[in-house]
Amino acid sequence: MTPKKDLLYDKIFFARQPILMSDHSVWGYELLFRDSSQATSAVISDGYKATLRVAADLCAAPGKDVPDNVKLVVNFSHKSIIDKIPYSLPAGKTVVQIPETTPPTPNLVKALQELLQDGYSIALDDFEGRPQGEFLIAYADAIIVDILSTDRSKLEKICNLCREWDTKLIAKRVENMSQFTMAQELGFNFFQGFFFKKPENIKGRKLRSGETVKLKLLKLIESPTPDFDALAEALQNDVSISYRLLTLLNSPTFGFSQKISSIRQAIVLAGWKMLKNWLRVILLTDLTPKEKSLELPQLATQRARFLHMVSANSGKGLNPDSMFLLGLFSLLGAMFDMPMRKLTMYLPLEEEICEALCGEDNLYNRYLELVAFFENADWDNLEFILEELGLDPIMVSKCYYDATRWANSFYQLPRTA
Repeated sequence: MTPKKDLLYDKIFFARQPILMSDHSVWGYELLFRDSSQATSAVISDGYKATLRVAADLCAAPGKDVPDNVKLVVNFSHKSIIDKIPYSLPAGKTVVQIPETTPPTPNLVKALQELLQDGYSIALDDFEGRPQGEFLIAYADAIIVDILSTDRSKLEKICNLCREWDTKLIAKRVENMSQFTMAQELGFNFFQGFFFKKPENIKGRKLRSGETVKLKLLKLIESPTPDFDALAEALQNDVSISYRLLTLLNSPTFGFSQKISSIRQAIVLAGWKMLKNWLRVILLTDLTPKEKSLELPQLATQRARFLHMVSANSGKGLNPDSMFLLGLFSLLGAMFDMPMRKLTMYLPLEEEICEALCGEDNLYNRYLELVAFFENADWDNLEFILEELGLDPIMVSKCYYDATRWANSFYQLPRTA
């Protein structure tokens, strides 16, 4: 029997269901936890972990475009709001959904006030006008009502209360035309249910992060003083998180138009607050298997360091940070078991770098060939390409040696006393 391959990535799953306006155009998507790609409902044993999983996986499934004006509605538990998990998602686009039954503790109220100040929206789910709900409505932009389990007279009372607070109304579990018509007559603004569309399962893959890097990143992001340089250094040594960060910033969720040439630039664009909370989610949810091969991530890191050092010492005018990204992402296809051309669609890199990663013949690709010749001990071709690129063989050899030592030391777990 062929031994089971230890994959360098985890599969991700979540579902999304549209929330529509009266004209059936999409106002937002509610994001729902799923534990498999075939699941049609959520099996949740821990609501906090389910929230973390959805938040972490949202931007790790490339190709699922969401227009800039469409909201993302995500359910958050009391604890996850206190822990500032909503900040891992973009303000202005994210609707923080909480059950009406959530205890309105002073810490929760303070957290909701901060979220509103920072541009997030709040929605109360399964609203029935309970005492805590009437208290929390003061902080809500929208109220979500299950019209399938609520009679018309109660719906009218809820609608009247919401008008007093100038709160939007979302009707969920709309399953037929008569329910849709009734909700419109009562003044509901948005509509969701099987009558329009069932939840759509989204699946994808995400690379795993090394345990050593996780520990270093956790220590850095919990530091009271932001250190962009140190965080960039640590992130550059984790191809998984670096890829997800650039995919995140290049997605319609954030919609940055400019190309990114370095990890530090990506960090500055993201902002410390958002990045810190996004990393918390990633680090808390990444699963570390008992036995995992680090060969490909380590080799990618070594390539990145080598190309960075060569470009910095060659005087050829190449951007060392861009060369670092070229090496770092050069093995993504093997890590994901996916075509490189599909992966580079979601990376905000310079066009020539993306073309080189896909095997196009250009200057950057020649540097990838240089790396491969070193790794394969192909000395004849190595001598030829060094001459072609006008590189000093002694300088390049020293860079390769130093990069190998650097990558090996980084991936070596610290010894315990």
